[in-house]
Amino acid sequence: MLLDYHMHTRLTDGAGEPRDYARVAVARGLDEICCTDHAPFENHDTDWTLKKTDLPTYVGWVREAQREFPQLSIKLGLEVDYVPGCERWVRELAQAHPWDFFLGSIHHLGGFPVDRDAEDWRGQNVDARWREYFALWTEAAGSGLYDSLAHPDLPKKFNFRPQSDFTTVYRNAMAVVAKAGAAIEISTGGLRKPCREIYPSEPFLRLAREFDIPVTLGSDAHIPEDTGADFEKAVALARRCGYDRLCRFTQRRREFVSL
Repeated sequence: MLLDYHMHTRLTDGAGEPRDYARVAVARGLDEICCTDHAPFENHDTDWTLKKTDLPTYVGWVREAQREFPQLSIKLGLEVDYVPGCERWVRELAQAHPWDFFLGSIHHLGGFPVDRDAEDWRGQNVDARWREYFALWTEAAGSGLYDSLAHPDLPKKFNFRPQSDFTTVYRNAMAVVAKAGAAIEISTGGLRKPCREIYPSEPFLRLAREFDIPVTLGSDAHIPEDTGADFEKAVALARRCGYDRLCRFTQRRREFVSL
């Protein structure tokens, strides 16, 4: 099966509605998609996340797409940012609607935006920022809040990469992910970014396989035309790293399907 578990609508920083992504998914022969718009923060609104008042509209759009495209399995999800102290809010959010899937992510390190603009990275201690990112990523993984963790090595987006060996950092993170029972995402979104590389890198994914960490597959589509984009490359990478199955989710319950 081919499943795209990462896409965004015009309610956040994307374009279109779930039905538009579903239409492309059907045309490309996907078996299932999961809409994962950016979840609202508890105490402030942004121009790239849902507002709390948007949630009924978003859920309604997904239900409409399910009715319009009965030949396609369409799941209801959210991409939920992890910030220290967010646990109570995320658990409250999880009870608000019958979600199928929560995709965890980190876009900010305190006041530092990880993936906004290359200029943000100039003059930074890159290795230190990467360590800070993975410390928070590991904390998110161990929180038990998420079904899968999005674009694991997101800091490489603008090609600012650590100069030191991060194998130990990755291994420590994998141990926490494995203990928590979470999956990680293989995202083709990186192929459309300056790094021109799937998230995560092949060495990272090989380590994940050593820890028997399951995977989800996502395009991180922000326009409908990117639904399922470059999945043949993601499948090839997964197979090279020893994977032969993917995760899918129904009401936060995981099952495996053949890749």
